[in-house]
Amino acid sequence: MSGSNLEARPALEAYKTAARNDLRRYPSPEKDGERLYPLASPSVRPGFSMSRSDTVFTIGSCFARNVESALAGNGLVVLSRDFELGPIGEGLGFAGNFFNKYSIHSIINEFRWAMDRSTFPGRDLLYTAKEGSESYLDLQLGSSKLDYPITEILEFRHRFLDVMAQAAEADVLVVTLGYVEVWFDRKLDIYLNVAPPPALAKREPERFEFRVLSYEDVLAGLREMRELLLKYRRKPLRMLLTVSPVPLLSTFRDMDVLVANSYSKSVQRAAIDAFVAESDGVDYFPSYEFVTLSDPRVAWSRGDYRHVSADLVARIMATVLQRYVEGESGLASPEAVGVQSLEASVRMVMRLGEYAEAAALLERNAKLVAGNGGLELQFGTALQETGRFEEAFDAFARAGELLPNNPDPLEAQIQCCRKLGRGPHAEMLLAEHSERFPGRTAFRDDDEWQGVL
Repeated sequence: MSGSNLEARPALEAYKTAARNDLRRYPSPEKDGERLYPLASPSVRPGFSMSRSDTVFTIGSCFARNVESALAGNGLVVLSRDFELGPIGEGLGFAGNFFNKYSIHSIINEFRWAMDRSTFPGRDLLYTAKEGSESYLDLQLGSSKLDYPITEILEFRHRFLDVMAQAAEADVLVVTLGYVEVWFDRKLDIYLNVAPPPALAKREPERFEFRVLSYEDVLAGLREMRELLLKYRRKPLRMLLTVSPVPLLSTFRDMDVLVANSYSKSVQRAAIDAFVAESDGVDYFPSYEFVTLSDPRVAWSRGDYRHVSADLVARIMATVLQRYVEGESGLASPEAVGVQSLEASVRMVMRLGEYAEAAALLERNAKLVAGNGGLELQFGTALQETGRFEEAFDAFARAGELLPNNPDPLEAQIQCCRKLGRGPHAEMLLAEHSERFPGRTAFRDDDEWQGVL
């Protein structure tokens, strides 16, 4: 970098770079529109690769749990999922939630304490939940009350730090940044992971402080995290950074939460770009853009604009695997990963009622569709919904051959017979249906298609 610029290059070199970049123009309805709507497809140029034998450690906001689940589900060894936290961990429910770290400083805290136990605050980190009670809070782990003796809580805490220490041993780290609205404990001189409960803040009003991180704060935190890891790691640093697409639930700032959330995500994105530009072995992966640029009707599950759709998570992680993980035996092949991504994409497009787009998407990926029963079934459904009944019938037939124990393809073929006016063919398929799936009498008794017989 030159001065404070992220990049600086001679004019002619910049023009040459632009001429070589096929993705330099923002998509429009006339050109590359399918890269943006309904499902955004930002491109990635990996700066490193991963192999089947690599171990991975993931940390960050709740979206990091989606990342590690997908990686583990595709055969990678994810060290941050391999933990034994003892009775307290088991008693508090899903222990993976303890690994949610919502800001860069919360991540740094855990790494430092794990790799140099002499820095761990120990008993001082535990806040009394209620004055005079023996119930405690560890605001680095969340807001769960710890109704246990202090000695047991600290034993549990060191078990947790043992897991965190695996960040020094993992081959690859995946770090997801969440928010920049943070809380600071002035007595301990540390940032907290979650807000102190109002009762605790009222009890010690001078102790806690709300802060909003700046670009410089985030960038300095990223640099501090890198130096800390390099100090204790024996392996070269390979790190994939992401920004969580999950928005702020609410803001402590005196402004619209929409504006506060935009700042929170934007300042972290900007700091990451600067950090990546100066750091070897560090990449940014645009999971944030995958979600926020896609049609919100399919981007979010539960209709709440906060929880990312499982299909979109699958699509994002399939892209990570395709771009970063070398295809080796024992790990999902590039073809399998491509199928996973395509199935998820088609489901989302069809959920929008865009059946012609779904059919076109499958036609563009004909090699993946061929020989895959699930994709053939999706293809038949998309064709049927766009009135291409002859082609749909054939796609359902292919799906039936590939999925002999699934009644859906055969039933879809019979449904197509009604549209095609093929009474005798429907009768023959019904006889086959009765023999292969005797328990599905409700379908055979349905009057909707009986008129074709």
